[in-house]
Amino acid sequence: MAKKKKMMVSFVLDETGSMQSVKGETISGFNEYIQTLNNEKSAENIRFTLTKFNSMKVEVVYDSVKLGKVAALDDDSYRPEAMTPLYDAIGKTIRSLEDKLEGKKPKALVVIQTDGHENHSKEFNRKSIFSLIDEKKKAGWTFAFLGADQDAWLAGQELGIPKGNTMSYRSAETKNAFNLVARSSISYVISGGDQTEAFFSDQDKKPTKKAKK
Repeated sequence: MAKKKKMMVSFVLDETGSMQSVKGETISGFNEYIQTLNNEKSAENIRFTLTKFNSMKVEVVYDSVKLGKVAALDDDSYRPEAMTPLYDAIGKTIRSLEDKLEGKKPKALVVIQTDGHENHSKEFNRKSIFSLIDEKKKAGWTFAFLGADQDAWLAGQELGIPKGNTMSYRSAETKNAFNLVARSSISYVISGGDQTEAFFSDQDKKPTKKAKK
């Protein structure tokens, strides 16, 4: 029986000051995301990378590890502060994956989550990140973008991420947004990691109905 290829799943997680108001929801949502992936029968083939970012640090916390090695986030390991070096976080995540691939072509999914706009990158800019993402899409990678309290469609477009792979949500819907990206990630895994420009289904693009005033 042929050995199944590894699937690389990476999550770029905003840890900037504006996330403080949804800290609890983010911790809970991310932990459920990991648990959902862990429950998938193909979980053994997934290698997971987590990058947390703010202007104090861009940190690759887990670098292509088995899901069982990913500890749950808590108040000590997730501390929102400072500003938004979004481009540097994306660039560092992609470069980390490149180092692990070493010429191989396993399946790769990169999920980018933020509630703010780029304002503090030092190494990468919008043009260089757009080019890097375009290069990796041509190699078969899939990119997804979750934007809170912003024009996520425009932000994703500026990065070169297809509209079908973009989700816009309100910060009050943070946990639901994580649940939806978990379901979409499972669909990606079940498909065998096939590249897609319809990562989110139509009904998933808006996590919840707008609350009544």
